[in-house]
Amino acid sequence: MSKKREEILIVVAEDSPTQAENITYSIESLGYRVLCGSNGEEALKLIRDNIPALVISDIIMPVMDGYRLCKSIKTDPDLINIPVILLTSLADTEDVLKGLECGADNYIIKPYNEEQLAAKIDSILKGQDEDSEAKSKQEEIDILFEGKKYLLSSTRFRILNMLLSTYEGAVEKTRKLEETRNDLNDLRNSLEQKIIERTKDLQQEIHERQVIEQAIMKSEKKYRDLVENVMIGVFNLSDDGRILFANQGLTELINDRSEKGLLDSSFQTLCHHPHEFDKFLEMLYEAGHLLDFKMELIAKSGEVKTVIINAHQKKENISGILLNITEREKLLSQERRYQDELKIAKDQAEESDRLKSAFLSNMSHEIRTPLNAITGFSSLIAKTEPESENKKEFIRIINDNCEVLLNLINNILDIAKLEAGKIKLNIRNCQINKLLDNIYILYSGQLEKQKKANLSFNLVKAINDETFYIYTDAERLFQVLSNLIENAIKFTETGSIGFGYEVKNELLEFYVKDTGVGLSGEQQEIIFERFRKAEESKTKLYGGAGLGLAICRKLLQLMDGSIRVESSPGQGADFCFNIPLVPGVHEPEVTQADIIPVKEHSMKGKKILVAEDNHLNYLLIEAFLAGTAIKICWARDGQEAVDQCKSPGDFDMVLMDLRMPIMDGYQAVRDIRSFNKDLPVVAVTAYSLSEVKKNTEGDWFTDYLAKPVNQEKLLQMINQYVFRT
Repeated sequence: MSKKREEILIVVAEDSPTQAENITYSIESLGYRVLCGSNGEEALKLIRDNIPALVISDIIMPVMDGYRLCKSIKTDPDLINIPVILLTSLADTEDVLKGLECGADNYIIKPYNEEQLAAKIDSILKGQDEDSEAKSKQEEIDILFEGKKYLLSSTRFRILNMLLSTYEGAVEKTRKLEETRNDLNDLRNSLEQKIIERTKDLQQEIHERQVIEQAIMKSEKKYRDLVENVMIGVFNLSDDGRILFANQGLTELINDRSEKGLLDSSFQTLCHHPHEFDKFLEMLYEAGHLLDFKMELIAKSGEVKTVIINAHQKKENISGILLNITEREKLLSQERRYQDELKIAKDQAEESDRLKSAFLSNMSHEIRTPLNAITGFSSLIAKTEPESENKKEFIRIINDNCEVLLNLINNILDIAKLEAGKIKLNIRNCQINKLLDNIYILYSGQLEKQKKANLSFNLVKAINDETFYIYTDAERLFQVLSNLIENAIKFTETGSIGFGYEVKNELLEFYVKDTGVGLSGEQQEIIFERFRKAEESKTKLYGGAGLGLAICRKLLQLMDGSIRVESSPGQGADFCFNIPLVPGVHEPEVTQADIIPVKEHSMKGKKILVAEDNHLNYLLIEAFLAGTAIKICWARDGQEAVDQCKSPGDFDMVLMDLRMPIMDGYQAVRDIRSFNKDLPVVAVTAYSLSEVKKNTEGDWFTDYLAKPVNQEKLLQMINQYVFRT
């Protein structure tokens, strides 16, 4: 070997990058230069371009294997003298024969170590330097092996090297097998001992494991029950939101969708609001993980489910869990609603308490004022001469204040009954124009009485036809108009007050206008609430309990109507309300000519029964009828009234109180009607006629007289039913 190692080139053919790297490193560490090809064809090109001193080739390679590469070298006159070493495991004799057939110079047995590789390379290269005619003389030998014929064209030196390589491999394998057998014997003996020892340990472990497995089974059952009940959804998504995995919890959450049916679909299709998923991805990509992100999913059934999601991004996948909090959100929403309602109720209660205090304070004043006048002037009457002009004025003042007090009590009772739903309408035929005429006459007198005759008071009727009738509750309509006109008179000092009605489609719209103090926007919002007044300061400017407009609104709601106001401070007020226009039927009016006046008839011989448990009320009626020559009988309860009506000597009329001991007026009139259907029986009560009819079956009472009883109305009632022609 005359050349230095760094001048000697060796070409390696190896398709495995790892093996190629290893052998290249080993050869270079010996000082040789190395070129490496990844297959036979690539290595052959390197050989022809560089003419190496030695070729080392793996046998199994793509494109061109080691046998073909070797044969290509040995059949090329320019390359024939380059020695070729084949890398093989010498799995069988056929490998050796094929190597001899293609002209290989030697074998390196896999696996090899660096010392064996170095010795083999040095031996081949040294033999190449000592070449002789005997070493280079080619011989052809036919060999038949296992039915196959092989033609070996090689030198005896190469054949000998191949056989020596085979022998070396066999010796090496035998040595390794012997070492392996010894190791196996030692291992077997060791294993047998360990098996004996381990058997004992296993028996103990088996027992312990059985105990542990039983505990695990119990624990797994608890865990399984917990997981099945908790129903947490687990999912895995691609970076673009496609579902790669979904557990049963998620599929059950969105109803009737199989796990396979969800795979590869977009998670965004499950979202009730798709933009929520875009926000979810944006926040997740920004932070890498996300906790308690709230989102709404829509189930196959259409039900919306609220969930919170915990997720994290790993490489190109998104993993997460979601928890159904729909019921929790409903409870929280309900709780918030309850809290809001509680706050509203608290505010209303506080406001109601304030209004109640203001109302009670106002009521104390409104009640004490007329009572002060009544008691004061009553005491003065006792000290005044009978024929004194002052006495008449005192009596007028007492009567006026009694009317004020009675109106206040009626308002309090009305608002209480309206809020309790105890007032029923008495719908009947009503001559609307006559009703308005009566109101006009009444309040024209009131204006003079209150020294406001300077005010212009006007009535406008849309239909000037005395045959214009409608079906409505005339008493309640009168009450609403009276309240509005009384307010107009109270708050108007100069200018005018007008009222009337218009026909609008199927509605009758009434109005009351004035030029008084007017209302601010804030006052207009509260004026129809109970206990509210346009002026609520402690400095009294205007009287009233703050109930009139609240009563108006509730009565109109009961009548299927509504009320509104248009006003500005200092510009007066325009109150408008409507009721359904239900045309009535014209009825001949009972005139005064049909009723014979009391003065033109003698009442002597007429007999009236007064059924009244209160002695003072009886004495009042007796005093009202003094001088009429009517004979008055007294029944202290309903049963006594029934018994007297059965006795000889018929009564011309019965005045029946409704609330009496033993038997009330309702039962008494039923019993009387069982034997006398024509006797006029008039209910004397604080109830309305509609309420009286509600508690009786049919028209058992002929009429009713409201308490407190007015003498003039009492005489008119007697004149109507006792002296009718």
